Amino acid sequence: MSSIAEAYDYVVGVDTHTAKHVYAICDARTGGVVAGPEQFPVTGRGYDKAVAWIGRHTAGGRVLAAVEGTGSYGAGLTAALAGTAIAVTEARPGPKKARRGAGKTDGLDAIGAARSALALTLPELISPRQGDQRADLQVLLIMRQQKTKEKTAKINTLNAIVRLTGLLPDTRKKLTMTQIRRIAGGALTGGGSSPVIAAQAAELAGEVLLCQQRLNAGQKQIRAAVARWRPDLLAVVGVGPIVAAQVLCAWSHAGRFTDDAHFASLAGVSPVPIGSGNSLVYRLNYGGDRQLNSAIHTVMLTRKRCDPRTKAYIAKRTTDGKTPRAINRLLKRYIAREIFKLLEHGAPDQTATSGNTDVQAAA
Repeated sequence: MSSIAEAYDYVVGVDTHTAKHVYAICDARTGGVVAGPEQFPVTGRGYDKAVAWIGRHTAGGRVLAAVEGTGSYGAGLTAALAGTAIAVTEARPGPKKARRGAGKTDGLDAIGAARSALALTLPELISPRQGDQRADLQVLLIMRQQKTKEKTAKINTLNAIVRLTGLLPDTRKKLTMTQIRRIAGGALTGGGSSPVIAAQAAELAGEVLLCQQRLNAGQKQIRAAVARWRPDLLAVVGVGPIVAAQVLCAWSHAGRFTDDAHFASLAGVSPVPIGSGNSLVYRLNYGGDRQLNSAIHTVMLTRKRCDPRTKAYIAKRTTDGKTPRAINRLLKRYIAREIFKLLEHGAPDQTATSGNTDVQAAA
């Protein structure tokens, strides 16, 4: 595999923020700091100044920019660099343990972003997310997350009111949606409770129901957006509209990942060896995109509950002596491989993939 030093002369690390970005240029061969840290404002003129500054210090060499948050704070810079000769990759910050004792400033983060790219090979570089369809789904997911938080906060408040005042006979459990509908309909009125408390509880319950209606409408929008882009993903066992949207936002476009192992690494489901001496075991990679990891975890839980093939595989692996944690790791790795192959190459020939051969290959 080609190293970064073979393909590029310099790597520019960029620590992104709302008002300013901090840049540092490192030599691709040695990792030494060539220039910076230097900061420029997050404006069109600021991007132009940053590109000119990079050009002065790289003297026409081959340059790779490792930008943090290419889909958020670094989106504007990523778009600005698209029209230049500077290649862009998404910086993946190292583990927090590795940064202990080294301090933390914007300048150090920029240098760390550049050196994190130097530790990779060319196939391991992640290109920035792109595409209007992905952006639409990302916004819909953000709105769903905000509405979910709002609904949860209101339910917690309603639970507190009910428990503190004893308005319902059994307050040991969370309120169900059926109980919330009853409260919204005035079920507490005339039950010995204060009219003010009953009215406030009914109003809050109504707000919870409104949040749920908005969530349902948002889910329909997400399903429609996924169906327009990749309807084949919705046919995968255990994949619903929310999971499909999370997967598509992480995957972005064909060719962003070199292979399924690269995709699994970003999803945090790649096996990590932790053996010593005569023992060799594996655990999951705890890094990566946590939204994508959550989506794959949801698929696994659904299949464990509903999919006959998955149940048979679990029974077989349990008989072989595998622990539940090891079986979960194998299932997640297979799910990542299956989804990646579908997204990159389309649906496989069903006659060629019948039986449990694909699942067994995950071991």
